[in-house]
Amino acid sequence: MTHERKYRKPPVIEALCEIFFADSHWDDAVIGQFYDRVKDRFPTKRRYEIHSAEFAFQPSSGTATAGVRQLPPRMQFVSEQGNRILQVAPDLLIVNQLPPYPHFEAWEPTIHEALSIYREIAQPRRITQIGLRYIDRIVIPTPQIDMKDYFTIYPQVPEHGHFMMRVEVPTQNAHTKIITFASVEPDSSEQKAFLLDLYDIHRSDPGIDFDRVAETIHAAHENIITVFEGSMTERLRQLFEPEDSR
Repeated sequence: MTHERKYRKPPVIEALCEIFFADSHWDDAVIGQFYDRVKDRFPTKRRYEIHSAEFAFQPSSGTATAGVRQLPPRMQFVSEQGNRILQVAPDLLIVNQLPPYPHFEAWEPTIHEALSIYREIAQPRRITQIGLRYIDRIVIPTPQIDMKDYFTIYPQVPEHGHFMMRVEVPTQNAHTKIITFASVEPDSSEQKAFLLDLYDIHRSDPGIDFDRVAETIHAAHENIITVFEGSMTERLRQLFEPEDSR
């Protein structure tokens, strides 16, 4: 098992867990019932509309056409502090954690509690996919850097400007890790800023047993920690202020 370091200043700007279901019993009453169960800690209720770009291939013409399709709206329930969100929709539950990010052990129970409520009310037949995602914004307080001093992953070209790299890595435990690393605009000219987006997905056609959700999430979290720690040098790690440093 990978040792998880804890940091006083973690770079996480959002962590989220997605759970996709099949054959939920969904009607207008589900939203109200779910809200009644969580409103003491997630009092703000709001509707979230999603428009998704979609490409369709036309065999007769041999061309791809782009369109926008309307996905089912999600209902969001927001905590009093505004940093934790529950999102529900037909066959979908998402638990978001915004800054300040606590340790995983402090956030994980909310995932299982929300799943228990969703399962009781919507009665999905099975889980088809679980995704765990961490989005990190890494700021280095200097305008010029040598990438290899801070990162172990970066564009292997002599000179480069703005960049984005994306890699998919299958693992032995039937998870897929999607790693996106990109430069982003810093808040000031005296900084360099980067986005490290780590997304672990576990899919199963037969379905993921409800009794194995915790095991699946823990495996996904361990995969993400392995990539996160392996992507940086000790010099960058010190910017996040490890709690075990003396």
